[in-house]
Amino acid sequence: MIPSTRCATATRRIDVLPYIRCRSCGVLSYTPRSALHGACPECGVPLGRLAGTAVVGSQPDGRLDALVGLTRELLDVDVALLTEIRDGRETAQRVAGDWPSGDLLRGASVPLEDTLCQRLLEGRIGNYVRDAAADERVRDLAMARELGVRAWLGVPIQPSSTELYMLCCLAREVRPDLGDREVRLLRGLAESVLAELQSS
Repeated sequence: MIPSTRCATATRRIDVLPYIRCRSCGVLSYTPRSALHGACPECGVPLGRLAGTAVVGSQPDGRLDALVGLTRELLDVDVALLTEIRDGRETAQRVAGDWPSGDLLRGASVPLEDTLCQRLLEGRIGNYVRDAAADERVRDLAMARELGVRAWLGVPIQPSSTELYMLCCLAREVRPDLGDREVRLLRGLAESVLAELQSS
């Protein structure tokens, strides 16, 4: 289990990402440096500096890749993406995970109007869709059908008044468990991504 605590706003330079892997059970959890004396939410082992391994980034690109990878792992989805929205299109900048379509997601650019993210930005859906095929708000999106997207989760990231990104998760199976807890976790991860984008 991952705690639902929302991440504190990250500093402009992140060398040690605020996520700890428990050496006892391997679970990753958000752990701000001020709370390293806490326990693993899964097995109860203390998450002090000797009981866990901090997820470390090196260069900014590496830290962004690490954050997108963490997003996939923490939310237990098939794919996590960091996309950029510009000039009416959504382009995948970072991708973590596997999909039957393979590399089609990497660097893919699609019209924004064809995406679940656009429906969120327009206020037509919330931050998650548990079953895209059955949800009348999004089941008309041909792209989601063609890719086989069944569940989706996303939050916007705005580094400046002229930039807009999305941190998204895709799953090939229906996810009836998606809810506010997952949204809070994704927003915390998005705050770390925002800090990296602003520092680059």
